[in-house]
Amino acid sequence: MKTNTLSLPAATFGRLPRLLAPLLLCWLLLAVPARAADPAPQIKPCLACHSVERICRNVDKDGEFWTKTVKRMIANGAHVGPAQVPGLVALLANPDHAKVREALNCPSPDSLEARVAAVPTAVILAHPVLMILTLLLSLWVAWQGVNRARFSLLKQKVTFNWKGHTRYGLVVMGLWVAGAVGGSIVTDMLHGIPDAYELHEGVASVMLALIAFGGASGLYMDRKKAKRKMLPILHGVANMLLMLLALGQLVTGIVIVARILSS
Repeated sequence: MKTNTLSLPAATFGRLPRLLAPLLLCWLLLAVPARAADPAPQIKPCLACHSVERICRNVDKDGEFWTKTVKRMIANGAHVGPAQVPGLVALLANPDHAKVREALNCPSPDSLEARVAAVPTAVILAHPVLMILTLLLSLWVAWQGVNRARFSLLKQKVTFNWKGHTRYGLVVMGLWVAGAVGGSIVTDMLHGIPDAYELHEGVASVMLALIAFGGASGLYMDRKKAKRKMLPILHGVANMLLMLLALGQLVTGIVIVARILSS
């Protein structure tokens, strides 16, 4: 006895993949979120000559800046074709800058790392380098002051360069004042730096008071020469204390710069 079974023509099974393919494609488009193109390949030509930090430093600039920059880099030999320019500029000048920051792992705009990246390293290093040179010059000035004390107080026969002591002593005082002002400017540019700066700033304030006394007393003794005992001693003690504080500033300054540059 023959049993009836439900069967579909073979041709129907042959058409099934073509019928289901559009439905499957629609499902994939709806179910899988669209992914933005990875911007790293577009930025790769920039990284051939420039560091990531430099691009992050300028990532907030507008389209006009990036258009001029890209064209200038192409003129300098950047491997960017004319067809790539609009896309590259649009990416770099994206108002939210999220794509570029994410692709390059740029720090948050409010982070210390971002603030440091916005200030040229040469500007950050200018202050400590100037203060080190000033400290070295102050050693020579101090040595001339010691010779004066040996001559006037101990009656020893030594050579004392009065004019050099006065001239370069004023230079040292002026550079220390300039260093204090420059350090404050850099700090403002960084919108605050590590907590070691509080001690550094406090010592700088004490130094400014001693600089005022040392400079004024030195000029007074240079303009009105006379035999004195107490004022030269006070002048020398204040200036020696200044040098000791400057040495301490060198230590805290190195700590601050190391923290800034390692952030």
